[in-house]
Amino acid sequence: MTICSTQLSLIVLLTLVLYILIRWLAYYPLRNATEENIVHEAKQNSYFMETIRGIQSVKLFDKHYQRHGTWMSLFVNTVNTKLTTDKLSALFEFSNKLLFSMENVIIIYLGASAILDGSFTVGVLMAFLAYKGQFESRTASLVDQYIQIKMLGLHAERLADITLNETETEIIKYNHIPKLDNEQLVLKVENVSFRYADNEPYLFENINLEFKDNEAVVLTGQSGRGKSTLLNILTGSLKPETGTVSINGHDIYQVSPSFIRGLSGIVRQDDVLFAGSIGENISFFDESPNMELIEQCAKMAQIHDDILKMPMGYETLIGDMGNILSGGQKQRVILARALYKRPKILFLDEASSHLDVENEQKINHNLKSLGIMKIMVAHRQETIQSADKILNLG
Repeated sequence: MTICSTQLSLIVLLTLVLYILIRWLAYYPLRNATEENIVHEAKQNSYFMETIRGIQSVKLFDKHYQRHGTWMSLFVNTVNTKLTTDKLSALFEFSNKLLFSMENVIIIYLGASAILDGSFTVGVLMAFLAYKGQFESRTASLVDQYIQIKMLGLHAERLADITLNETETEIIKYNHIPKLDNEQLVLKVENVSFRYADNEPYLFENINLEFKDNEAVVLTGQSGRGKSTLLNILTGSLKPETGTVSINGHDIYQVSPSFIRGLSGIVRQDDVLFAGSIGENISFFDESPNMELIEQCAKMAQIHDDILKMPMGYETLIGDMGNILSGGQKQRVILARALYKRPKILFLDEASSHLDVENEQKINHNLKSLGIMKIMVAHRQETIQSADKILNLG
């Protein structure tokens, strides 16, 4: 390109320098506007999904107009920030076209003048314009790709809290799974303390507990005293600040998480069901489900008769989070799912909170006949009275 004309080449280079400068100056306002738009859009979508999930409460409290008004405000904020982003993009595009159009006018004017003076030929000018087009398009594309990569950082930053966290396999370095054969299980809690943050008080401190095979133990106490947290520690979901939790002498935090998970069945307060049939949910989508065991577990959980009354029995499809089932039915299906594992330890966190007294008594009797270790969090007297041991956490 410089072989054809040094003067015109300098104009092209100056134009590209100005393009890069404009692109860079536009980057920060555009980035800030895009970030604001992403935040507002996330708030709007989150509010919308929250309203859909709690639509029954919204209707019963006659708050649909209020929720709709708030959502409309969030939607308007999202649209406004999107308009700001679009305006900045349009302004940059206008500046871009104006800059290169002026450059073309100047180059053609100077080239035409040189042709009239006899120092340039039409062929040389056409060759220069061809080289210029290639050079500018490649350089502008390179600059644009660089800016786009930097803009992607916005989305990466929003995902950083998730993607940069250590995975379970990175945190837990142990793969060993001890074999217990047919040993009697003893679960020991020794000098365990836990708090959620360094500046918060301990939920419990230096507690020592022992759970034995074929024993039903209830953890009770006032709300907020750490009963569910202790259950999460016993299942390996949380790690205590100090102390150990061991099964037959094997520290559950010094072996593979599959050790405690393979031994236990768990029913939590916030457990959910998945889209699929009731039978699939009880077997937790086992590749080779044992129908006889599914029915046996359903009977133990006092849900078998309810399932048979449904149109397709165990093949009845339930939606996301089991939304065609009542609270009590859902809780019993989740209990049947825990029993399907044939656990040696059963952890129950308020597993009968939605059950009537009759069904609760039958389930407690059925669970007692299993002859396994049961550790329960409960407030209801029927469950507490069914236990062999009661541990009050205050």
